[in-house]
Amino acid sequence: MSVYGLTGGIGAGKSTVANLFQESGIPVVLADDVGRQVASKGSDGLAEIVRSFGPDVLERNGELDRRKLGALIFNDPDRRRELEGILHPRVRDQSRELFNQLEQAGNQIVVYESALLYETQRHTEMRGVILVAASEEQRIARVRSRDGSEVEAVRQRIKAQMDEEEKRGLADYIIENNRDLQALRREVDSLIEQLLGR
Repeated sequence: MSVYGLTGGIGAGKSTVANLFQESGIPVVLADDVGRQVASKGSDGLAEIVRSFGPDVLERNGELDRRKLGALIFNDPDRRRELEGILHPRVRDQSRELFNQLEQAGNQIVVYESALLYETQRHTEMRGVILVAASEEQRIARVRSRDGSEVEAVRQRIKAQMDEEEKRGLADYIIENNRDLQALRREVDSLIEQLLGR
């Protein structure tokens, strides 16, 4: 079985592309979902987060309060690295387990969607990396329509991420997502044919 990484910056359309893969019968493992699992109520990941960041990061029901935790790490690179040191190894182990289960189920290819594929060095484990790319104007418009953010706030979020040109240089496949959904679907379908033919 081959695992392909799927990545892209905020507003590029990773989630839409992941959905198109799923609609075509290709299993997709979402790093964000795995991250929520490994920090869920009762998990050793959550227990370690509480040991490191204190009980104030918990909601009343014992679940992780992601907003509070996010506020603690947003402008503190050391605390962010501390959290990543807790979560990333667990996400890696859990996603590998999911890949094994999908392989046992007879899947030929699996897509692993992660905004931080390069930053976490997970790209080295993939058969190839698929980058979803879009113009900055498109990305800003998508994020604004999704959550109502101000233009400058979206620009800052884009700047905080790894540069798209750098990602382009590292990617094996690039899906340009500057047009409509039908054009995107055609690109994804063409790529699926290419991946299955390898």
